[in-house]
Amino acid sequence: MKNKKMKTKISDVARYAGVSQTTVSNYINERYEKMAEETKEKIQQAIDVLDYVPSLSARRLSAKVKSKTICLIIPRNLANVFDSMYFPTVFSAIGKAAEEAGYSILIYSRNNRKENEKQMEYLLGLSQSLVDGFIIFDLLNNDMYFKEFEHNNIPYVCVGKIADYDDYHYVASDHAKGFEDAIEYLISQGHRHLGMVVDNKDSVVEVVRRQAYERMLEKYNLPYCEGDFCNLSTKHTAEEAYNSCDELLKKENRPTAVLLTAAFRRSFIRAAKDNGIRIPQDISVIVLEYYKDDEMGYSEYPKKDYTRIESKAGEVSKKAFEKLLGLIDNPDKKFESYLEPLALVIGKTTMEI
Repeated sequence: MKNKKMKTKISDVARYAGVSQTTVSNYINERYEKMAEETKEKIQQAIDVLDYVPSLSARRLSAKVKSKTICLIIPRNLANVFDSMYFPTVFSAIGKAAEEAGYSILIYSRNNRKENEKQMEYLLGLSQSLVDGFIIFDLLNNDMYFKEFEHNNIPYVCVGKIADYDDYHYVASDHAKGFEDAIEYLISQGHRHLGMVVDNKDSVVEVVRRQAYERMLEKYNLPYCEGDFCNLSTKHTAEEAYNSCDELLKKENRPTAVLLTAAFRRSFIRAAKDNGIRIPQDISVIVLEYYKDDEMGYSEYPKKDYTRIESKAGEVSKKAFEKLLGLIDNPDKKFESYLEPLALVIGKTTMEI
C-alpha cells in the first residue's frame, strides 16, 4: 500500500521558516507592512520547498469575507438528539445568539468516529466556502480530531473539558468541581457508600466525574466498588436503562446514595418504586445535569424537590458561540478557555443517615 502524501499545513510552513503561524497568514494575505524583507523571503522559500497551497478558507477568513454561518458538530444521529434536554437547550441558546448576531447555523452529525480522515476532509471543505468556524460537542478523551482545525487556522471552539489537557479552545461546565461538591455534601450527611448511573463512560464529562469520584474516595478513605456504577452507552434503550438501575437497587449491599444523570432519572424512579425503595428514606438521590424545563413525569417527585446540579448547557453554548465569533473577527487574539461554575441545589431527595 502506498503512503498517502500528507498535505502541507500552514504550521509546517511556519516551522520551516522559523516564524509564527500568524506571520505566515499575514504574508499569504499580503498584510506585511511591518514585515522585514528577510522574513518574507524565508516564508516564500518555505512555501516553495514544501509546495504549500494556501486554502481558500485562509484567504477568505483573513480577508474578512465571511459567510456569516457557523457549523455545530454533534456526535450522534439526528434521530437521537432529542432523547434528553441537552441538545434542545443547546440549539435554543445558540439559535437565539446567532439570530441576534446575524449568523446562520449549520448542523453536522458525526456518526462514525472511525472515519475521521474522510469526515475531516468534508469539514475542511465546508470551511473553504460555507462556514466561518465550528463549535464541537460531546468530546471523547481519546478523540482530538478537532486539532486539525487549529493546524489549518480554522476558528473552532469545543464544548467540553478534556481531563488533564488544556492545549485547545474550550468552553465547558465545571463538572469536576460540581461533582466534588455533590459528593462532599453526601458525605456530610453521613453517606459512605455512593453509586453512580451515568451515560457514555468515555465522554469527557464522565471521565472528569469519575476522576472526581476517585479523588473524593481517596480523600475520605472510602472503599471503591466497581459494581456501584451503571455505565450505559449513548444508544441505550429505555429497557436497558431500567434494567441497569434495577440491578443496582437489588444489590444486597446497595449504595445509600446515588448520583445519576438526568437521562436515567425516570428509569431510576420506576426501578425504585418497583423494588419498594423510598426516596430519600431508603436511598438519597442527586440528579446531575438537571434541566429546569424538563418535566419529571412523576407527581410524587416534583422537580423543585430534587437535590440537583442544574445544567448550564444554555449558558455554556452561548459563551462558546460568542468566543467563536471573537476568533472569527480577531484571529490573532489569544484564546482564553472558560469553565462555567455549577451550583449544588439542596432539595428533598437527600437526607442525613
